[in-house]
Amino acid sequence: MVTISLQLSNELARRVLPIQHRLPEIIELGLHQMAMEEDTNEILLSTKQEILEALASTGIVTLPTLAASGRLSRHRRTPIRAGGPPASEMIIAERC
Repeated sequence: MVTISLQLSNELARRVLPIQHRLPEIIELGLHQMAMEEDTNEILLSTKQEILEALASTGIVTLPTLAASGRLSRHRRTPIRAGGPPASEMIIAERC
């Protein structure tokens, strides 16, 4: 058995002292909960990656890639031609 010394704030010590006989159980439960949260986070990250890869494979989404310079490369898009006045003129007209 190992003895571990802890420094607790006065408030936390006040709450822990009445249940100090259960501290090993509380620590065990806390460690179990932390392990479950880490597993959940890993699952969420892998699921997110799988979804992004699936969307990228369909062409719905274009994922940024690292160029040789280490910067994100951006795909040039063909501008969409729309009729009517330029957006800047419409904004100025709205302000008046």
